[in-house]
Amino acid sequence: MNLSLQHLFGIKSHAKPAIKASHPPHEGPATIEDGSANSLRRQLIQVLLKDSMRRHGIPMHWLDCQMLLVSSRSRGEGMYLRIIMKQWDLRMLTYALAFEKSLVMDITRFEPHARDWLYGISWQFDIGDSCPYRHLPDRHLWESHSAKAGAPGEVKQDLARMFAIRDADMLMRGADAAYPAGNYDKTQPQVLPPR
Repeated sequence: MNLSLQHLFGIKSHAKPAIKASHPPHEGPATIEDGSANSLRRQLIQVLLKDSMRRHGIPMHWLDCQMLLVSSRSRGEGMYLRIIMKQWDLRMLTYALAFEKSLVMDITRFEPHARDWLYGISWQFDIGDSCPYRHLPDRHLWESHSAKAGAPGEVKQDLARMFAIRDADMLMRGADAAYPAGNYDKTQPQVLPPR
C-alpha cells in the first residue's frame, strides 16, 4: 500500500483490517474491507471528488461516486469509478470531461500508481425530474447539426482519399493485386432474363 495513502487516512501499517465491512449495496462487493487497499482507494477518491467540486465551485449535492471492484485476466484486480450526476445542469454536462480530467490528475498526484488499479471512469445520470428535456427532438435537429459541421462532405472526402490510396497501392503492386492468387475466378456479371 502506498505510504502516502496510509498517511493521508491515518492508518498505521500494523493495523489489521476488519473481517467484513457493511457497505451500502451501491458501493460494490463486500470485498472492499475497511483498512484494505481498495477501501483506502475508495476513501481517497471520495475525498478528492469532494475537494475538486469545492475547488471548482460545483455544489456538493450535484455529484456522488461509487467504486466498483472488478477482476481482469490481463490486468488483475482493479476498480472503476462511477461518477453519479444527481442534479441536471447543462454547465455540468458541458464541462464533465474537463472535470473528469482534473479529477484524474488529482488522483494520480496522490497515488502515482493509480493507472495500475483505476481501470476507467463512467458517468451515471440519477437526476430524477430535474432535467427539462423529457423527449427526444425531431430528427432534423441532428441532421441540421451534421450539415453545419460539414459531416457529409468530410465523409465523401475521406472516402475519396482512401480509394485513391488503395488505387495507388494496386497500381504499384500490379493489376493482379486486385485478384489474390488462388482457385477463384474473376467475378462475372450475371445476365438477367428479359421481362
